[in-house]
Amino acid sequence: MSVELALGLFATVDLCFKYGKELKSVCSSLKNADAEIAERVLRLDNGWLRLTHQLNFLRRVEHMMEEEHREVYEQTLRVFLGKLQNVTLILRRLVKPRSDTFGMAAGDFDFAPKKFKFALQKENLDKAIEDLEVWQRTADHSWFLLMKIADSQVDEALVAPEDNNESTASTAIPSTMTIRAGLEELSLASTTNGGGMSLKPEELQKMSLSAIPHCDSIFLAERCYSNGDIARYILNRIQCEPVSKYKIIKKDARDLARKLQHDEPETFGLLSCKGFVTEHDTSGAVPNVLFTLVFRTPPGLVHPRTLREILTTTTLPDSLTDRLNIAQALAKSVSYVHTFGFVHKNVRPEAYVCFTTPGTGASATGGQSVYLVGFENFRREEGRTHKTGDDAVERNLYRHPSRQGSSPREDYIMQHDIYSLGVCLLEVGLWKSFVEYPELGGVPTLADCFGISETGSQAADQLKEFGEELLLSLARKELRQCMGTKYAEIVETCLTCLDADNADFGDETEFEDEDGICVGVRYIEKARPNCPRSRTSSAC
Repeated sequence: MSVELALGLFATVDLCFKYGKELKSVCSSLKNADAEIAERVLRLDNGWLRLTHQLNFLRRVEHMMEEEHREVYEQTLRVFLGKLQNVTLILRRLVKPRSDTFGMAAGDFDFAPKKFKFALQKENLDKAIEDLEVWQRTADHSWFLLMKIADSQVDEALVAPEDNNESTASTAIPSTMTIRAGLEELSLASTTNGGGMSLKPEELQKMSLSAIPHCDSIFLAERCYSNGDIARYILNRIQCEPVSKYKIIKKDARDLARKLQHDEPETFGLLSCKGFVTEHDTSGAVPNVLFTLVFRTPPGLVHPRTLREILTTTTLPDSLTDRLNIAQALAKSVSYVHTFGFVHKNVRPEAYVCFTTPGTGASATGGQSVYLVGFENFRREEGRTHKTGDDAVERNLYRHPSRQGSSPREDYIMQHDIYSLGVCLLEVGLWKSFVEYPELGGVPTLADCFGISETGSQAADQLKEFGEELLLSLARKELRQCMGTKYAEIVETCLTCLDADNADFGDETEFEDEDGICVGVRYIEKARPNCPRSRTSSAC
């Protein structure tokens, strides 16, 4: 670790506190303004409170960070700092310094609200707040990666009071402990806090289920209570066959359910998990076990659909921003699955559930909240991989060639999820479904652009032979034309992440860190919004 890099991170954190203090002072003078201003001030106050806990925690554990992690975090905070200054500047136009500030200490601020200024600055303020929140969520990625450091000092820093305040990072941001749960050093805490994850099968019998098109393992469930309340859930079924894998999958399901007991679905792009149900089926010749993960639906969101249904039934969005927002949501959710310590193994449009914000219309692409579900094949990142597969082209399309077919030749690693994400990002960018579903049932087929008319093993063989080449061709040509060079380069990096000459992911030795953080750092570096980079000249 270089001294210059450490000083750079320290200095950036100090500047964030300096300008955050000014922002808080200006916000305080506007709290009693009209409702529209007060709502925006509350958003800023809540965001700054969260960041304050993160920065105080960072000061305590920064010496344990890898150099590249430091570098990415410091760059992200510098861009965030610029957004913070911009919001503060706009807010200061809404207030004026008080006349009785004589004798105030340097660095203190005291303002009184100006009248009739908000209408002139409303549009600029909303845009500035949105930019600030985008970069705060980007900084969240780097911060949550700190939770993967397997060191007791991290736990001590999480529960340490801050600046004579009883509040701690773990109480202010409870999701920190869900990420920490499951590390070897916390195995005792994990078992003692894991009660309630297993739900009784009778719970499912009290629900009415509705199928979600294009996915036979994800369902919408509703439960009506005697007082008239209705609870809605997303059910994700996991078939366990043969029974020999039962104990492994049950342990992983319990750990996943525990880690997803958070209250920040929008932050992670992952739904909050109520628990899981275990059902035994001995009716067939081969007994099997069915696990069902029960996810809570986010309040205020309606009409859940898979991303596949949206791609196949909606026209090209009028706004490029809509596609970019969906793409960023896809990337964010995969990143946090890895941060939580799992590989997904089933990243494809059928695994994403999209909810609509009321008022935007069921067929609109704007106002979509996207969450990754589809955990049929997930496992812990350090768990044993099973080299089993199938010849279904609708699934093999999203698998790296080394993982396609009934007998994949390589173990599954995080980069395989990143490859799958690249295919999804390509579809969203082109707004074209690569898989077509027959209207009256039948076997899904690949879109005409692949030129594969065969089915079964013959189609799988052709896809394995030249599918990746076709995907790269689409990314380098058509995608650049409709989404721009930077987006296309991100997709290409995902699709080539397992190539030896990939500048960001190709060298496996760079990712052999003990806590598995390096892949996450490199992933953040590529998937974050446009910003200066120091490693390579490609888009970030």
